[in-house]
Amino acid sequence: MKLPTIKKRKDFVLSNKFGYKIFNKNFILQKYNQNEQKEPSLKFGFTATKRIGNAVHRNRAKRRMRALISLFLKENRLLFDHTSSYVLVAKKSLVKASFFDLKTEMKECLNKS
Repeated sequence: MKLPTIKKRKDFVLSNKFGYKIFNKNFILQKYNQNEQKEPSLKFGFTATKRIGNAVHRNRAKRRMRALISLFLKENRLLFDHTSSYVLVAKKSLVKASFFDLKTEMKECLNKS
């Protein structure tokens, strides 16, 4: 199943400016409620800046975040609010963290939101 992703910069900026942010050791989860938009739907965005490292590290960070989201969508889709968009912003430690740690952090984030 293909993930519904955020494509436009405007949506990333709205999520950063008005979204609810949850900070973790390896990533930041931004949740933005889309009630005022025409078609509210569950969407995901992934960001890895140059602070992460070169292109190889940035792409690896985004791949790991995508795998994490798809795993949670398969296990329990009800953890996500279906009228919101979620943006995951990678931190430098995400590249070397174990997937088990990422999974537990993501579960904590979703319970907080």
